[in-house]
Amino acid sequence: MEWRQVVAADVGVIIITAVDCLHCIELEGALSEEPLEVPSHWIDKEEAEELFTQFPIFAASVDLLPCAGIFSNGEALAVVRAATSQRIAEVLTSL
Repeated sequence: MEWRQVVAADVGVIIITAVDCLHCIELEGALSEEPLEVPSHWIDKEEAEELFTQFPIFAASVDLLPCAGIFSNGEALAVVRAATSQRIAEVLTSL
């Protein structure tokens, strides 16, 4: 699923990653074992310029990777810096 579709979903998660990010690899492994129950999309921060332009508050939060943006119907709801599967699940549960 493309990032635009995830952002437009009722609830969706965009995960920003980087090639040299060990925590990103760890998160990817955790989510492959227990996938999120909502649509999600992984995108390298070097390829996320259009996403960051559309959601500057999200762009400003991408200093600790992986970073997960929680979106609903085209709006940014939350940002999870230094994201783990548990932290993402907690935010999703609180919505």
